[in-house]
Amino acid sequence: MNFWIFAIALLAVAAILISWPMFTGPAKDKITGLFIVLMLPLAGILLYQGVGTPAAINMPAAAPQSTAQAQQPHSAQGGQMEELVAALQQRMQENPDDPEGWLILGRSLKNMQRFPEAMEALSNANRLIPNNPMIMIDLAETSLFASGQPDISPEARQLIESALQIDPANQKGLWLLGMVSAQDGNDAKAIDLWQKLLEQLDPASGAAQSVTEQISMAQTRMGQAVTAPAPAEAMATATGTADAAAAAAATAVPATNTATTTVAESGIPVTVSISGELGAALPGNATLFVFIHPSGARGMPLAVKRLAPQGFPMALNFSDADMLNPGMSLQDFEKLDISARVSMRGGVVPAPGDYQANLVTVDTSAITTIALHLDQRVP
Repeated sequence: MNFWIFAIALLAVAAILISWPMFTGPAKDKITGLFIVLMLPLAGILLYQGVGTPAAINMPAAAPQSTAQAQQPHSAQGGQMEELVAALQQRMQENPDDPEGWLILGRSLKNMQRFPEAMEALSNANRLIPNNPMIMIDLAETSLFASGQPDISPEARQLIESALQIDPANQKGLWLLGMVSAQDGNDAKAIDLWQKLLEQLDPASGAAQSVTEQISMAQTRMGQAVTAPAPAEAMATATGTADAAAAAAATAVPATNTATTTVAESGIPVTVSISGELGAALPGNATLFVFIHPSGARGMPLAVKRLAPQGFPMALNFSDADMLNPGMSLQDFEKLDISARVSMRGGVVPAPGDYQANLVTVDTSAITTIALHLDQRVP
């Protein structure tokens, strides 16, 4: 009720101010002024009843939103992402000939680790825009994650090779084909591809560091002189020298550290240990692999360390410099799977008799030191 009294009074004052000069004139003007004073408030009230929100007068005032309410949690953001992707999927059903829509959908699903769906979307984009190196390599990479196998399929290899024929300087293509060549045992080809990639990168970048590390390890496997400095962790485990071990220890997080950090703050500290009787039976050509995969996925890892299985317990640290795809970050994933395996023959593909540790899943927003214990035989 107070609202209506205030509104009528305000309109009446406005009407008097408007019509005041008329009250000083002849009788006809005074009558017109009185009409304005009476009708203007009535007209304003009738107008508000028609186009306003009278029900809002009696509504209680909204409580101010707290800081906690205003800040969306990570899970809520994930829910919003799910809704956006679902809406885009519906749109693509209605417009199946939109290649850019398929590309955006494929990349979104890939970031959400929904690899089979991402592969289908990217296949549609590749069908609608053939011979596009960017789409071809995205599709090949996604198929690696979707396959659940450590070996690349002939179709994915063909996509990468064809993309590089069209765009020989494609960075992701050079990186992936180099990794495939190294897995095939063709380290010479891998080095050649990675050196072409290295020429395009900022020498101070994490991507260049990751590529340099892979070149150094490939040169070591070939028995060549290493032309680029190897990371301290790899040197410590490969040579066993005191200086290199000290360098590795300086960058490693102690196994007893239980403080929680984010992956952006500390990377992912990992300790690897082995049962005494197993460690004593390792052949000279045995190789330790430590893998990081998107949670629940297999196939091409996001990051891998390949080391000599010596000096247990071993302290390592994964960062974005270890990513096999220089354009990706560990922070891109909410959860990651970390595993370790000692290959008795030095191959990346699991084989009966290899030693392995239980897989550990980590939350990238709450990182503690990850302990991997090699105590199982691959059947």
